[in-house]
Amino acid sequence: MAMLKAGRRHEPVTLRPLPERKRSHAAGWSLRLASFAPVLAIVILIAHNMEIVDTPNFLLLIGCVVLVALLALFLVGVAFRSLWTRGTRGGQQAIWALFLVTLTLAPFVLALFAWIARPQQSDVSTDLIDPPLLSEELRTPAGGSAAQVAAQLRNGYPNLTGRRFKAAPDAIEETILAVGGNLGWTLVSRRGRIGADDELLFEFAYSIPVIAIPGTVVLRLTDEGDTSFIDMRARTDFVTHDLGWNAWLIDRYLKALDFQLIGIVEA
Repeated sequence: MAMLKAGRRHEPVTLRPLPERKRSHAAGWSLRLASFAPVLAIVILIAHNMEIVDTPNFLLLIGCVVLVALLALFLVGVAFRSLWTRGTRGGQQAIWALFLVTLTLAPFVLALFAWIARPQQSDVSTDLIDPPLLSEELRTPAGGSAAQVAAQLRNGYPNLTGRRFKAAPDAIEETILAVGGNLGWTLVSRRGRIGADDELLFEFAYSIPVIAIPGTVVLRLTDEGDTSFIDMRARTDFVTHDLGWNAWLIDRYLKALDFQLIGIVEA
């Protein structure tokens, strides 16, 4: 037993240093781009609302924001893959980048769903056969015909119809203008005279909140003797798809008008 104890040796234990983890360049760049995208979007929105940037360039710049955010999302995927397979550093940067990209792309994802779900049109009217005409269409020889305008309209919202009220036009004219003003619309033109013309047309300009894309609403008030009939048409400029905005705008106006005329006229 003594001989066994004497022959036993104790070798010193040496700890080998762990290899240094490399930093993921993709994680760093994803965070940079993900931080830049919302800042760029806010600057573009402010510039457009202040009319420093016009609408066509605004839409182009918004497309650039989407591209930057998608590139950041791609780099987030590369960073997570590198973290999983190679053990690189940068996990926190990739997580923050993913959070910022999600915030940036969320409105565009919602817009994409609306693009798919809603009819692809940016010109909506309650009368598809004889729609109210805008002032600029009357000034343009090629677009001054109601039949030509009607041929370009789509029946994407069949439940959207006009309103008939048991009152003369002069009894509801003031309410028509007041409701438009309450919605933030600006009266830009008025055609026809009460008592002299069968139709009165009120044209308003509006701007979509936040993104400030302009549009036009024209309201036609037809004198039918003891009753008055209202038709409306709303059009958004510079886009081919309004994501359902104009139909919602007309419906909102008519419901507000119904509410304001309660107890004044009979619908």
